[in-house]
Amino acid sequence: MKLNIFRTTIDDGNFTKEKNDYPNLSIQEINLLYQTKIDKFLQKTGFNINKYVILPAKNTKIKSINVTPKTKNVTASILILKENTQGIAVLVESTDDPVIIAKAANVCAVALGTIENLNNNIIHEIIETLIKETNAAPFEMTFYITSCPSKDNYILESKNELTNESIWKDSVIKKHKKYYLDIRYAIFNQLLYEIVDPNYIYFDSKDSTENKNYYSKFANRPGKNLTCVVYSNEEI
Repeated sequence: MKLNIFRTTIDDGNFTKEKNDYPNLSIQEINLLYQTKIDKFLQKTGFNINKYVILPAKNTKIKSINVTPKTKNVTASILILKENTQGIAVLVESTDDPVIIAKAANVCAVALGTIENLNNNIIHEIIETLIKETNAAPFEMTFYITSCPSKDNYILESKNELTNESIWKDSVIKKHKKYYLDIRYAIFNQLLYEIVDPNYIYFDSKDSTENKNYYSKFANRPGKNLTCVVYSNEEI
């Protein structure tokens, strides 16, 4: 069984249901449009996906739930996907924030690496959840982090956003009266602190602000991407 991870592009459409983005549509029409775009994207992949669960960008409750065929709307920030849930996909809404996928044995955990979630120790919670699910040690886990802004392009609105000093140590640079965040560095250091093997940590090197295939707040391309995580016998 193969764990597949792939992402929408701007060509697949804007995966948002924000009323401000569709001022001339009703809520029902927006929901229908959203559903249509998801169906079209999943058909395009060629995978046998018979169900999906959305992990919204707004979810900040640091807890995990197991995805099953009965799972519908979720409020947790960590979704657990198991190999025996073949054909069920986790779809994560994001703009510039990286999606964090951790795998141990035949189980993976999926979460969004927002500043708020990282402040609230979501990486530690991901690892604790996988330990409970698999009995694997942190150094046996594999982490994959999707594309995000580079340290030259992640401009903070305020340094006060970084409330957990231990997470952000040495990851902020001040240039020309602006603060720049190296979020990859912060995530990597936190994983090392949790005793994850650095050889099992993989970062997508693409910069979401420079890659015009992706929506990006920092690059003034407003919208939301979807990252799809699914177990399948097929490979992308």
